[in-house]
Order: sequence, then C-alpha cells, then structure tokens
Amino acid sequence: MRCFRIIFIVIFLFGVISCGQDKKDNKNEIKDELALLDVKIRQEPKNADLYYARSKVLLEKGNMKESLMDIQTAIDLNKKEVKYYVRKADILFKTGETTLAFAALQEAQKINPKSSDVYLKTAEIALLLKDYDKTMFNVNEALKIDKLSAQAYYLRGWTLKEKGDTIHAVESYKQAIELKPDYEEPFEELGLLYALKGDRLAIDYLTSTININPKNVNAMYALGLFYQEHSMMQKALDTYQQILTIDPKNADALHNVGYINLVYKKSYQDALILFSKAIEADTNFYQAYFNRGITYEHIKDYQKAQSDFKKVLEINPEHKLAKQHLKK
Repeated sequence: MRCFRIIFIVIFLFGVISCGQDKKDNKNEIKDELALLDVKIRQEPKNADLYYARSKVLLEKGNMKESLMDIQTAIDLNKKEVKYYVRKADILFKTGETTLAFAALQEAQKINPKSSDVYLKTAEIALLLKDYDKTMFNVNEALKIDKLSAQAYYLRGWTLKEKGDTIHAVESYKQAIELKPDYEEPFEELGLLYALKGDRLAIDYLTSTININPKNVNAMYALGLFYQEHSMMQKALDTYQQILTIDPKNADALHNVGYINLVYKKSYQDALILFSKAIEADTNFYQAYFNRGITYEHIKDYQKAQSDFKKVLEINPEHKLAKQHLKK
C-alpha cells in the first residue's frame, strides 16, 4: 500500500529550480538584465564580452536561437577566447546539436590545449550521453591541468555512481566538497546515496544541501522521505511543509503528507483533501488515486473507492493491489 515517488534531478546543464513568486522575480531580473545589456551593446557594439554576457541571460531565458547568435557574434569579434566556444558548445548541446557541440569544444582545444574548462565541458556532455569512458578521459585530463578542480571530482563521482561503483563515487564527491565546501551538487548526491542505503548520514548531507540552497526541493523531498521511512513522522511533515511553502502544488509532498494522515494519524478527511490536491497537481498520479481509494474504503464510501481503483488501473493496468481492492 505504501507507494512513494523519489525525485532524482540531474543537475549538470539543466538544474534551476524555481516556482511561484520566485519564478516571477527571476523573470523580472532577467528582463532588467537584458535591457541593461541591450543598452551597453548599443554603446559598445564591438565588445565581445557583452555579447557573451547577453548569451548567458538569453540561455537562462530559454531563447536558444538568440543566445547562439550572440555567442557566435562574440566569437566573430574575438576568435581566441576559449570560454566563448565552451558556451557555444553548451547551447548547441541543449538544442540537440551534439556533433556541433563537440566540434566547438575541439576548436577551443586548438586555441588552448591546456584549458581545463574545455575538458570539463566535454566530460559533462559525454556523461549526459552516458559515454563514461570519454567522460573519465576528459576528467583525468582536466585534473592533470588543475589538480584542485572540484568540478572534476564531482563529475568523476557521478560517472562512478552511474557505473555502479558507489564506494569510489562517495570518495570523489567528498573530495569535491573538501575543495569547495559550498558545492551543492555533491552534497545532494551524497545525501541521496546514503538515503538509498538507509544510512543516517543522509540527514547530514541533505540538510547541508538545503543550507547551501534553501530552495532545493529535490533535497527536501529526499530528506522528508528518509524521515518518513525511518518513522520520524513529525520531521517528515515539517520537511514536506517546507516544500509546500515553496511549491504549494508539489504532488509528491502532498501525497506523502496525505499518506501519513491516512496510515499514522488516521485523519481520513485530511488525507482525502491532500490526495485530491496531489491528483489535481498530477492527474496521472496513480499512487494518489490508489491511496485515496483506500481512504474512501476506511470511511465506507465504496462507490468512490471503486471509481479511484478503476482510475488506477486505467493509468497502470498491472497494479495488483488496485485489482484486489476493486474485486472487494
């Protein structure tokens, strides 16, 4: 009966979490920054760094075509700046142009064969493509140039984790943190790895992640789930409430609070409200339909229970428990 969804977010190129008022504020900040850069570019149309800066803002806004145009203008103005090619590769990869992305990085490598940034970006893209040999080669090349690169150790840790070597992955993540004590991503990864093992060190690492970034909903959810799995219900509820303060329509947090109300607090009306809100946030959330059906059974509203179990099987025809309860 107990069903949870664990959120794992890849945080390489696509890791910005924002919602509600924060999202609106961020949009306003980007708009203001763009307007300022537009003015500066009109004043200094030959300043390559201004186009580079605007390409970053446009990339954050999701305007890939305009971002690519700006970074190409920057390159045309200054063909010797490696960071421009790295940005170009980033944009091209995000638009699905993998071959062109690697070509841009090769150009950058010709300009400066000793640039660790080029090797790191190549490793990053290779990792997202699950080319682990290429990732490790480029990570090792980056470390030859910069032995204190926290990002290199982080990418090495991620690669080792993907290959199933969690022991050495943990070592690499810890090396990244030693070099950069406020490095959010390896803290989160360590928290998730320890959580999977049921190790209470997960609490320390996930709490540290949230202290670094108080809006990291993924880390909060993992922490709340760990508390819940280890019978620390009030702490779980407090953590889920943190999520709902940031994202009131977070289906997973709503569902899990509903589950705690159903199973542990026997507060069926509250559970119904929460499961319904989770379903409203995600209409294909069959676990929420199932647990709402169970709740309706508890209050002897069998017609609504039957309707929910049918909905579960509509979404997930192989759900055995829904079949059993529907037969009842």
